[in-house]
Amino acid sequence: MKDKLVLIPPPVYALALLGLGEGLSLVMPLPLEVSDPLLGGTLLGVGLLLAVEASARFMHKRTTPLPHGQPTALVMEGPYLWTRNPMYLGLLVALTGIAFLLGSPWLFLAPLSFFFVVDRLFVRFEEERLQTLFGPGYADLLAKVRRWL
Repeated sequence: MKDKLVLIPPPVYALALLGLGEGLSLVMPLPLEVSDPLLGGTLLGVGLLLAVEASARFMHKRTTPLPHGQPTALVMEGPYLWTRNPMYLGLLVALTGIAFLLGSPWLFLAPLSFFFVVDRLFVRFEEERLQTLFGPGYADLLAKVRRWL
């Protein structure tokens, strides 16, 4: 079952969780609003920029960014120098930005849930695979770069 869940791309999970948060906002509105358009816009922009930059690094190396794809190279440059998961981190930051833009407390469940889904379903799956495929090169990356920040 877990293998089938990995076939669903992480951005789909991000959008689904955002939709769930928005649905909860409509069905069970909370009296509290946590809106900060400047912070939200900044986080959204930075998050998307990080995710796109990280994805471009994969294209440059001609390897797949898809979690279930067959990687052909390790990417160890750009944002990958300080986080092993900049695409996921970028989506997480972007989701947080959207929550601040729209202001509903329910929307903050989206980045929190996304973190747990990605960490449990994708990151650990990918780490095992990359260790098997790239051995010592990946072990070196694990020693130098943190999983998230």
